Amino acid sequence: MTTALPDVSQLPADPALITLIYHHEHPVVPYDFEETREVWTVHARIDADTLASAALADGDADERELDEFKDLRVGRMSFVRVRMFGPDDPWHAMDDYTGDLCHIGQAVLDIDSGEWAPDFEETLANPVGDLLVMDRVVLEPAWRGFGLGPMLAGAAIRRLSEGCAAVVCQPAPADGRKLSKAQSREAKAKLAATWARIGFTPFRSDIHILDCHLRRPQDLLAERQSDLKSLSRAWSTHVQL
Repeated sequence: MTTALPDVSQLPADPALITLIYHHEHPVVPYDFEETREVWTVHARIDADTLASAALADGDADERELDEFKDLRVGRMSFVRVRMFGPDDPWHAMDDYTGDLCHIGQAVLDIDSGEWAPDFEETLANPVGDLLVMDRVVLEPAWRGFGLGPMLAGAAIRRLSEGCAAVVCQPAPADGRKLSKAQSREAKAKLAATWARIGFTPFRSDIHILDCHLRRPQDLLAERQSDLKSLSRAWSTHVQL
């Protein structure tokens, strides 16, 4: 089920032009937990050439103006893939990274064995595979309020979660804003509802999971992709008025 479209007049550009760029680097000779913990950064942007080509096709610019276009930053995301069958203990790999990852590891892993915690394993349809942690999703202020977070995160998860049993997140503001306790609770509740739109469900306390072996996340991603197409059409209609 799709949702009502927001006010597209405030969109900086056509959201259908957004591209996701994936970045992961590692040493050839691994050290520490490099063989067990993969850190991925995903940038969402519209590059200048794409903007220029679109403006030229729509008749909104001529050849002399094409050099004036600049890349548009839409947002950035970070994911951590924890290999459950790597050479290192997955719990130690998570505990060594950040406090947030340590907290998630405590919820989903048996610290003594480094395997799935029994209640987490029972929750999954097929508890075989790696763990993908959605660590951060931050949109640029100009792109907020249009439902793009789930669309972009869902698209990235589809690329990064192959071979994973589950994706886990801890819904919390990640843009550095200082919030009161009440504001923080409200923000976390809104984010939990946001990530539910791509299949995340509550597991324990503030930990939410997406089961990679269920059909529903795929169906929800298709809905979010449909939302993006509708948003793009609405934006195109607006700029032609």
